[in-house]
Amino acid sequence: MSDVRLFKLITGEDFVGVIKDQDQNNIHIENPCLLGLAMAANGKPGLNMQPMLMFSEDKSVKISRDFIIYIAGVDINIQNKYNEIFGAGIVVAKNNLIV
Repeated sequence: MSDVRLFKLITGEDFVGVIKDQDQNNIHIENPCLLGLAMAANGKPGLNMQPMLMFSEDKSVKISRDFIIYIAGVDINIQNKYNEIFGAGIVVAKNNLIV
């Protein structure tokens, strides 16, 4: 699942997911996952990732384009966390190449 995208809704929620299909009016998103901040054990804020549909049998959702402010790529750390939850657990190495 390398094509993880970040979505911002007009209601203020940020979530990530994979675009399964889209048309002029809607975007069909697979495994949407809400993003938030939570206090970690060390007292510092950390990323909280929660499946949007955890109480549903569905694994995807259609959202009207009218409710989406923007769609963007995600940081490698967010992509890795998402893949831990929904993917094969494969974590992509960071590019630490010094030139």
